[in-house]
Parts: sequence; structure tokens; C-alpha cells
Amino acid sequence: MTRLKILSVSMLGAAIAACGHADSQFQHLSVMDDSHIAVHAPGLADAVVEASGTLSIAGTPVAVNAGQAQIAARYFASALALRNDAIKTGAAGASTAATAIASVAVGLASGNPDSIDAKVNASASKVEAAANRVCADLQALTQAQNDLAAALPQFKPYATIAAHEANDCE
Repeated sequence: MTRLKILSVSMLGAAIAACGHADSQFQHLSVMDDSHIAVHAPGLADAVVEASGTLSIAGTPVAVNAGQAQIAARYFASALALRNDAIKTGAAGASTAATAIASVAVGLASGNPDSIDAKVNASASKVEAAANRVCADLQALTQAQNDLAAALPQFKPYATIAAHEANDCE
């Protein structure tokens, strides 16, 4: 149950942090709104990818052909899916924490502490499923990033998600 407590607390923190911001971000990119993401690269101005597949770097539009725009749109969709599933995972973690607290209180008050694990584990499986979706989203985003960098040299410096980050997600 210690692992579950750690997971629940971290997910609760993620959910609380996500609730206070109009945009969502991690070190590689920020979801600005439902149609724009800012992509970060060390020492460079941000690139902005739009849902339509258009790209600008430092505020200057980058010419893209239809194939490049399709990859950029997939990159955008993957980033948005990652953000949305991360928020859902945080909410599931918060729910699991609440279930754990309630189960402990009820289990101890009723003299039936053996009932605690079953209730908490059932809720924790939802967190695990949601976390697996986040990992799949990160892998899809990494693939889209690499495809975009290969198709569009101007994007290469912004391809900062390392393969191990996606592969180590479990």
C-alpha cells in the first residue's frame, strides 16, 4: 500500500497543479489552448504548432507542404492527447486518494481493516489504466516529433523528447 500512497499523492499534486493554469506544460512543450502549442528548445525562441499543422518559429511562419502539415497536425494532436490524459490521470489519482482515506476510516471504524485493500486496489487499477494511456500518448508524441524533425529540418532543434523518456514511461 506504500506504493499506492506515493502514486496517489503525486497524482493529487498533478491534478491540483493542472487546475490552476490556463495552459499545461512540461519541459518540452506547453499547450497554450485547444488550437496552439508552444514547443521549447534550449536557447531558442519557441516554435508554435497549430491544430491545422501550421508552424511558426519565433513568430515567423515556416512554409510546410501538405505532408509536413499532416505530421505537424499529428504532433499537435498527440500533445493535446497527452495533456488531456495526464489531467484524467491526476483526477483518477485524487479519486484513489479519497477512496483510500474513506476506506481506511470505514475499515478501522467497523473493525474490518481487511476490506481496505480491496477497495483501494480497485480504484488504483483505474489510475494504472489512465497512466498507461499517458505513456502511450508520450510514445505517440515522441514518434510524431521525430517524424516532424525528419521531414522539416527547421523543427529538428525542437525535437527534445528523448527516446528513453517515452520508453521508460511505465
